[in-house]
Formats: sequence, structure tokens, C-alpha cells
Amino acid sequence: MKYRLGLLAFLSFVVQTNISEAKEIPVQARFFFGNSTIDPEQLNTAVEAQGIKKFESAMQFGVEVTYPVLKYLDFGVRYTKHSQTNTEDTDNIITEYSTKIDQDGVLLVGRVPILREGIFRVDAFAGFGGTNTTVTVKSATQDGEYTRKEAEGWFSTPYAAYGVSAGIGYKQLYLMFEGGMEINKVSGFTRAGSVSANMDEVDLSGSYFTIGIMLDGIPGTIGK
Repeated sequence: MKYRLGLLAFLSFVVQTNISEAKEIPVQARFFFGNSTIDPEQLNTAVEAQGIKKFESAMQFGVEVTYPVLKYLDFGVRYTKHSQTNTEDTDNIITEYSTKIDQDGVLLVGRVPILREGIFRVDAFAGFGGTNTTVTVKSATQDGEYTRKEAEGWFSTPYAAYGVSAGIGYKQLYLMFEGGMEINKVSGFTRAGSVSANMDEVDLSGSYFTIGIMLDGIPGTIGK
């Protein structure tokens, strides 16, 4: 199944709120980076057999924009890039073998404010969306990639996340910390090049922690 996400989905939701005229709203924008804890067993078995370090974590960074649709609900869109490159167990400048995970994910996100007082912000969130993923392998016997993606704004596999964020700041600028869980399993890969290892699924699910900046209450306008 394909998952169509992005601006069109965001705008369609806005229309369903039945806003009859332009209205100024306080928008939240978040910029974040951090790490996910992962254990993709099939991928690790394949790369360790090639003398490459196994995957235990993946870097992530991204941006999120939300706006209030109800008193206790903010809604928006979140983009996350997952990326991690692992090199050989014993680094060798001559061979430079490695395996890289590269994934683009988009979530439609709902946030429930828990605390908005003074300099403090706390909320809980959940989101659902999709990903496009590429795993690139370069070793003594393999040189190619496994891909699971769709073109033109479509996403190939489902992706979900939930968690809690907390921050401290002043006026519109806040330092935010977020922890949560991601459900992120990718299967149905297409092979290219000389990759030969059996790869039915790459499981990137796990806990994550990010730190970032939130701009809270930026004036925005919605309506017909």
C-alpha cells in the first residue's frame, strides 16, 4: 500500500475543520536532531559477515510544523531524516568498505499540550505516516543497494511514532527535549548492483531521544 502524505494531506485536514474565513493562528515550528536505538537483525547478520560493524543506533534530524485545531489538540506535519553509516570493524583506508542506511519519513502529527505556563512547555504526541528507504552496501563481495521507495511524493512503507516532549524558554523561543518510540519496519526491497544477502526486512523500530529548538506562537493564517 502507498501512503500519500505532505502538504496536500495537511491542507485537506484544514478544509475539514470548516473554517469559513481567514483566521490568524499561533503556529509552532520545531527543528530537532538526535539518535534512535535500533537492532535490525537481518541487516546486522549480513554486514557483520562482510566485516562491517553492526547497527545499534541511527542519527535523525528534521522539522515539524503544527497549529491548534482544538483547545487541547495541535495538528501538523513532521519530516524526519534517518541516516547512519557504519564502516569496517578494523578501519582500512585502502578498502573503505561500509553500509549506509538512508531514510526519509513523513508523519501527520497530533500533539496534546500538558503544560503551557510561563517558561515551561510539556506535551504528548502521536503520529502516523510513511517512509522511503535505501540501504547501500560496499564490501569485498558486494557493491550495490536495497531500495524501498516510491516517487513523486508517495511513501512506500508505514511509519509511526509517539512520545513526550518538554522544554524551557522565553517568549517564542524554547529549548526542547523529546523522547519516544518509533515503529519503523521496512520490507519488500528492490536490489541493485551486486548485493546478494537475503534481506526480507530492515527493522528500524526502537526508542529515540532528540534535542531541538521550538518557535512557539509564530503568527500564521488559515482559511478559504
